[in-house]
Amino acid sequence: MTAQNGRVVAVSAHAFAEYGDCRDAFEELQAEYPKQTGAVQHTPSGNGWVWLLRRADGRATAVAARAYERHSTCRAALERFLSLLREAGDVTGSCP
Repeated sequence: MTAQNGRVVAVSAHAFAEYGDCRDAFEELQAEYPKQTGAVQHTPSGNGWVWLLRRADGRATAVAARAYERHSTCRAALERFLSLLREAGDVTGSCP
């Protein structure tokens, strides 16, 4: 997902071979994100913070597009992503 300014806000936690599969997963994410849990954690190297969104079964669905230096900045980025998901759900139309 990209913001209006072109910055990548989030990426899928999974790769997709087909565009349709990716689009279906995004639509499912839009419908199901209120039931998912967002979390902020250290990067694997331990020198930054990333956020991720997980389904009830523990599977990650979306992750931060980059690492953040501060926990609070990362948490704010997660909140912005969730806000963008809400806004995207209010938009009707078709994909190019």
